[in-house]
Parts: sequence; structure tokens; C-alpha cells
Amino acid sequence: MQIEDARAEILNFLKRQDSYVDELSSKLGISSTATRQHLAILERDGLIKRTLVKEKMGRPKIFYSLTERAEAFFPKAYSEFFKWIIRDMIEREGVEIVREMMARMGAEQAYYYKERLKGNGDVESVTELLNDLGSFAVLERDNGQIIIKEYNCLIYEIAMEFGEDMCEFDRNFIGGLLNSNVELKSCMARGDRFCSFALNREIARD
Repeated sequence: MQIEDARAEILNFLKRQDSYVDELSSKLGISSTATRQHLAILERDGLIKRTLVKEKMGRPKIFYSLTERAEAFFPKAYSEFFKWIIRDMIEREGVEIVREMMARMGAEQAYYYKERLKGNGDVESVTELLNDLGSFAVLERDNGQIIIKEYNCLIYEIAMEFGEDMCEFDRNFIGGLLNSNVELKSCMARGDRFCSFALNREIARD
């Protein structure tokens, strides 16, 4: 997420405590007018919200605070945490168990996300859902075969460390959404530019 410097500073300050315009203006070293402009943009983007707070004396103040959406702006250590879990599982249970787990999780997520599919749940709808999730997916046809390419891997760091066994999640996620077997054709973990999944011939004819 790209945030202009002043707006990033506002988010950083609001992460610690809710605040009002004059206080933020003082912290930033800019005018109240400029501060309001930055706040308006952050509010428009759904990153902050306002609350009217009554003071003991004088007019109520508008305090600004972060929304849940703003959490995406701040660094997280999810990938390192999951890599630690996967390493531990591989050492204790073996690679095949982890592979089966990723496949099972992909199938379970497909069941959950089926409700979000638009249209008739066809391959176009699945591609649209993948894009909604941030996969930068495109749909291509090659010699009668349907291929979904994903240019953004949502578990990239994990896949790069543990290899294409992690792709069992995506393969079973897409396959579950389409009620079909799906074959992994290319993989970023192998050094390819994108991950691609080929659908079976039965769907390709539909």
C-alpha cells in the first residue's frame, strides 16, 4: 500500500492514540487546512474514521482513529510465523503430511468461498474471485485447454522456501471452486514468472 509521507505519519500517530486536527497538525508541522485535506483522503479510502467527543467546556472535538482496513498498512510477521510452523511440521511429520494439509486447506477454503462466486460459478467467475483476492489472475485458452494464470502468489515467501508442495493449496482451491481436477503447469517456486493451472478437458468443452 503506497501512502504519501504526511498521511503515513498520520496513520503512524493514530496507531498509538486517537487524535484531533490541531494535535495532528502540530505533530506534522503543517497547517490545520493541509492536515484536514490529508484526513479527508484517508477517510475517503476507509483508513480512518471520526468520532465526535464532548468536552467539559467548549465545543465538541472530532477525534480520528484507525479502521480495521488500516491494519494492512502496518508491517506484519505472518509469513515468518507460518514458515516456523511449517518447518516444525516437516521435521515432526514429514513433507507429505504438510502437502496433504495444504491440499485440505485449499479444498476447505473453496467450500467457504463458493458463496462469493458471481454468475453461475463458471471459470470466468472463479477468475474474477481470484482477482478479488489479489492473485492478478488471467484466463487463457490454449489448444482447447483452459488455463488460469496467477501473477501474484498470496503465499509467495512460503512457497519460495518450501517449494511447489505449497501450491497444493491453490490447486485444490481452484479445483474445489470448479468441482474439477486441476493440474499445476508452472510455478513461481520453480522460477517461473507465474503460477498456472490447467483445467481438465470436460470443463474446457463447457
